[in-house]
Amino acid sequence: MRKATRLNREESQARTRELLMRSAASCFARLGFEGASVDEIAENAGFSRGAFYSNFLDKDEIFLALLRRHLERDLRDFETILATSNSFEMLADKMAARYRELGDSPDWCLLMAEFQLRVSRANRTDDAFVDTYTSYRITVSRFIEQAFARYGRKGNLTPTELTIALIGLRMDLRWSGRHQGMQFQWP
Repeated sequence: MRKATRLNREESQARTRELLMRSAASCFARLGFEGASVDEIAENAGFSRGAFYSNFLDKDEIFLALLRRHLERDLRDFETILATSNSFEMLADKMAARYRELGDSPDWCLLMAEFQLRVSRANRTDDAFVDTYTSYRITVSRFIEQAFARYGRKGNLTPTELTIALIGLRMDLRWSGRHQGMQFQWP
């Protein structure tokens, strides 16, 4: 019989943060940002309210951490798809497959809708959510610009305009991505 390995302080805190973030994602998707409470997030993760506050300042901080994690994954996926696509058509097919995959995750669809609402309700230009989303849009625009240059394409929209359209389209694809025969075409 193997003895369980005890986690050191840093590993224990990282595990606690991860469990709290998973719980928060579930609670925010199920109840919305406003409906989810710190107590419920902590309890669903198997911790006390104090454990939550020893890891996160408030709901905004954990929500922002979830948004950043999701957008970073999106950017890594986009970069990988761009690097591994041999043609513009292959790039479009891989992007469509990626968004169909995301569409199969109703919690992420709801969570992304909550992120969008939080960003759109920000009343300050220095808001961390707005800054995070702006940075994301700029990076995606650069990827699109690289894709156009790599494959010798030019669209009717600028990379920035196309990025804004794709972010909106992505939400629609996530909701409708479960439908058979969905088509996704880039310019």
